[in-house]
Amino acid sequence: MRTPHRHGLAAALAVAALGLTACSAGSEDGADDAGPAQDASVSIGLAAVPANLDYTTSGGAAIFEALLGNVYEGLVQLDEHGEVEPLLAESWEISEDGTEYSFTLREDVTFHDGTPFDAEIVQFSLERLDEWTANTPDNLAAIDQVEVDSPTEVTVVLSEPDYDALYWLAGPLGTMFAPDSVDDLASEANGTGPFTFESYENAVQMDLARHEDYWGEPAGVADASLVYYEDAAAAANALRTGGVDAILRAEAYDQVESFEEEDEFDVVIGDTQAVAVLAMSNDHEELSDPEVREAISLAIDKEAVLAAATTGHGTILGGPSVPTDSYYQDYSEERPHDPEAAEELLEQAGVEDLSLRFTLPNRPYAEAIAQVVQDDLGEIGISVDLETQEFPAVWVEQTMTNQDYDLTVVSHVEPRNMINYDDPDYYWGYDSEEAAEHFAEARAATDDADYASAMEAAADQVVQDAPGVWLYNSPNIVISRDGVEGLPEDDLGVGMNLSGISVDH
Repeated sequence: MRTPHRHGLAAALAVAALGLTACSAGSEDGADDAGPAQDASVSIGLAAVPANLDYTTSGGAAIFEALLGNVYEGLVQLDEHGEVEPLLAESWEISEDGTEYSFTLREDVTFHDGTPFDAEIVQFSLERLDEWTANTPDNLAAIDQVEVDSPTEVTVVLSEPDYDALYWLAGPLGTMFAPDSVDDLASEANGTGPFTFESYENAVQMDLARHEDYWGEPAGVADASLVYYEDAAAAANALRTGGVDAILRAEAYDQVESFEEEDEFDVVIGDTQAVAVLAMSNDHEELSDPEVREAISLAIDKEAVLAAATTGHGTILGGPSVPTDSYYQDYSEERPHDPEAAEELLEQAGVEDLSLRFTLPNRPYAEAIAQVVQDDLGEIGISVDLETQEFPAVWVEQTMTNQDYDLTVVSHVEPRNMINYDDPDYYWGYDSEEAAEHFAEARAATDDADYASAMEAAADQVVQDAPGVWLYNSPNIVISRDGVEGLPEDDLGVGMNLSGISVDH
């Protein structure tokens, strides 16, 4: 007997994960009548740059943030509250033992190149997860096989229950791909979504166009451009001068107040999944000592870090989860700033004249954090050599993939990033039998309470072992021109769906 889990499709795909709306200064058609301009174009300023278009082999959230929900789609998606809802699957049923997910698929859906979407596509896409080398494919390692029951019915069989399976299917790992397109994923994007991919000039601009034959509610704008800025001030200036119509995850924190005071702009400040974490290499002799790691944690002034990186915008953390997680616990006072105690721990560990290599991405927040960390560790006798690397290309390959670092820092924006502490091969190299047991209990949970309890226990263990220093949870700051409607406050870390754009004259 199966337990049914059926959900009604949202009236419009306005906010699958993070919607953006903005008015283009160049819009002309449809401008005579009051109300939304259906032929408007929108340009959105962003900071993190996609290395290419293939998020199955290239790390960095910027790729799937741009494409998932716009060009690509999955069986399910997250609504604006982070709840799983149908997308290419109309409904699903879960077996009582939690190992079989039977999906009923939407009919008459095609990819942008005309390839029909059906159960064989689902089988191909999910069984291809073994070929992924980026974006934590092991999160769906429980998938044992995918059975095609009919063209519109498919069963995903797990080797063991996994409480988070549907959640991971709502993210990049659940992307549906046309078989003939996978050889060109780095340079072309062919999906079933409300926008078609038009072009990408590396680190400059990505252009999308409304897919007129989209199976669902059509996108509200004809064209959307994602414009990339390395400098936060340059992005803010572009918004003020009409170069872009909105900024997503604005990093010009020192200008937020002035934007709020100007009538022609709207500012929305919401939540994110982002965790800025200072990772310490477990392969380093001294850093493998828990006392040394704890000393580093005590030495860092997180208030100073937050002030330098975000001018105080955000929530100081002391653990690997964020306030929107159901299992969040406040560890911010677990290791308060205490340089004297840090020095004592180093002395107990017998560590003197420690010198560390700190590799960091060339992002403004990371550079600001690194300066504070360098100064704070210098006060307890630890010498820190800063090495700035291009992000994502160099940092992702050398620091994250090759794990060539002593210290590093990055803001992880993907959801439920804490689960990576259950992966000994992840770049921070954390390996704990105790934590692994708690993570296993969470996966095997059958209700929300048991899941949250197990994840809380896992977090307790991770915090105790101090494999990193969790600095802060940054806010989602979206700034747009006046007249933009429907901007969601929260960034769920699984993509930014632009199809709900509406622009009032």
